[in-house]
This record gives sequence, C-alpha cells and structure tokens, in this order.
Amino acid sequence: MTILLTSFAPWLCHHCSNSSDDLLVSIQDNYAKKLLFLRQLPVNTHRASERVIKAIQDKKPDFVICCGMAESRYRLSLESQARSSTKKLFTPSPLEDFVKELAYTYISDNAGQFVCEELYFQVLKHHPRALFVHVPLLTDKNFAIIQRDFQKIITLSR
Repeated sequence: MTILLTSFAPWLCHHCSNSSDDLLVSIQDNYAKKLLFLRQLPVNTHRASERVIKAIQDKKPDFVICCGMAESRYRLSLESQARSSTKKLFTPSPLEDFVKELAYTYISDNAGQFVCEELYFQVLKHHPRALFVHVPLLTDKNFAIIQRDFQKIITLSR
C-alpha cells in the first residue's frame, strides 16, 4: 500500500521552517520505499492543489495524508472535513478509532479556512481516501510524542 504525504514550505517571515515539513523529514528515512513524499508545497491554494492532484494522478497512491502547520495548536489535529463555499467533504477515515490509539492527537472540525482547508477539499474531491493533519510548532518537549503519534497515524491509514 502506498501513502502520499505532503507538507508546506514556510510562509510567514518569522518562520524558519514549517513544522509539517520538519515532521515529514524526521520520519522519511524510516519509510524509505513505503511512502511517497511531496514536500515544501507553496502556500498558495491553486499551485499547491495542482501539484498534489498531479502527484495523485501520476503516482496513484492508496491513501493521501496532507500536513500543514497550525501555529496556535498544541497537539496534532486530524481534520474531519473540508469546506469550500457552501460544500463540505468528509474524510472516510475512522478518526474516533484513530484517536483512541494516539496520545497527543484530537479530532478537529475546522481545517482553518485558508490554504490547508482548500487543499484538503481539492484532494478529497480527487481522492476520497485522504486525511489532513495539522502539526503544532515542534519543540524539544513535544517532538517525540508528536512523531510517535504521526507514525501511528501512518500505520492506521493502511
């Protein structure tokens, strides 16, 4: 089973990196050929969606996990839905079952109403087996537990 993982580039001038990308980099060597990585997406709805949809069409992954940084959150959040205008799309992933297995993760119903949410909406339109994970700022105190939860999310998505 192949899983496509995406992350964003930094987008505010005070960001040295993007925690979503830092998290993917931290696990990349552990999954050498099992995962497909599409890192450093531009923080631009059209360009990011275009790149991910093209990767979905070219690589035909079984599952897609998009990641974005949520600076104001403290734990990983699994986004249950994406909205665009008056439409909503929901992930078919059993998020309640996922969260039972995770120590530092919760379910969110608000993907942010920005590039993350629009990307998630476009991905769900093209590949319904998808999930969006918001990653908080990574620190020495939370990094290990977030990394562990994220690796479990990958396992649970299979």
